Amino acid sequence: MKLLRRLSWERRKTPSILPHEDGWRNALLELSRTLLTLLQQYRYELEEIQSRQFSEEIDKLKMALPGIESPEELDDSRRAFYECSIQHLKNERKYLEEREAELKSMIAVLSEAIASISAGNESYHNRIMQTTQTLGQISQLEDIRKIRSSLAEEVQHLKQAVREKQSKEREQHSQLSDSVESLQSKLQTAINRSLRDPLTDLYNRQGWDQELVEACRGAAVTGKLFAVALVDVDNFKKINDSGGHQVGDLILKKLAEQFRNSLRAEDFIARLGGDEFAIVFQISQLAKAERRLDRLCRDIAKPTYNCAVDGKDFYLKISISIGLSLYRPGDNPESLFRRADEALYVAKGSGKSRVATESSLDAKSA
Repeated sequence: MKLLRRLSWERRKTPSILPHEDGWRNALLELSRTLLTLLQQYRYELEEIQSRQFSEEIDKLKMALPGIESPEELDDSRRAFYECSIQHLKNERKYLEEREAELKSMIAVLSEAIASISAGNESYHNRIMQTTQTLGQISQLEDIRKIRSSLAEEVQHLKQAVREKQSKEREQHSQLSDSVESLQSKLQTAINRSLRDPLTDLYNRQGWDQELVEACRGAAVTGKLFAVALVDVDNFKKINDSGGHQVGDLILKKLAEQFRNSLRAEDFIARLGGDEFAIVFQISQLAKAERRLDRLCRDIAKPTYNCAVDGKDFYLKISISIGLSLYRPGDNPESLFRRADEALYVAKGSGKSRVATESSLDAKSA
């Protein structure tokens, strides 16, 4: 607008210059060139408002200046170009107003989007707010070239802020994942410990109950049978009475080790408490399970066990009695366990150190 006022002032000033005044030609020529150069530098390099065409008009007028013969001719040329300049500046003003509105709209959308991803990070949120304020200031500039340059710079700042946010989120996610894995590991360790018998490191009664429930569910779905064996150490009270609980604990540890060595990887064994153990055999025939357990009974009864406590050696013979049942369609953990327990009492009453199956219950009832 200052340039327009200067052009208007020069227009009012020109008629006072007389043709006979010395130097008018050089003075007007220099003044016009200066004004045109200023106007040319002021123009916006935008194809949308035909800036190139306007620049060419300025160049034409510059080239025509030396050929002007009178002040009147110069004034006419200047008047025509003045009208052209006014129209061009109006077009620029309109263009800038439209671009400013677009920028403000973009800023609003950008601010809303950035705010949504910056939640929970105060320092990052502050950086975004500063960037938003800068963008708001940029939208008030009149020079579109400065708007473009400054906007491009701020966009880079935004991108960097987003990259930093993403990097922090990845780092936090990694740390959180490590923490979760550590907690899961500790939780699994705690669960495993809660399901283990501290003396023998076999599963405890809780672990046994869970396994038997899952085994019954699986058999109900797949139809694959399995066997359950209840094991009791014969005359365990006498062992405790003669050698004390320390000797009894050593015997239980030795038995647990022998069970682990004799059973297969797919079999499940637990200590129910005291001198009672329980086994799930992944086997579909009662006779096969019985043969395996007979062999186990003989292997345990064969050696003499040496238990050293407080400098004393205790030499003991050990035997076990076993009750065996096989899953039947419709069984639940209680019914399956009950038949194995009843078979165990049969084994105990038949002389111990032997295996009794649920088939002996049918024979007894008959």
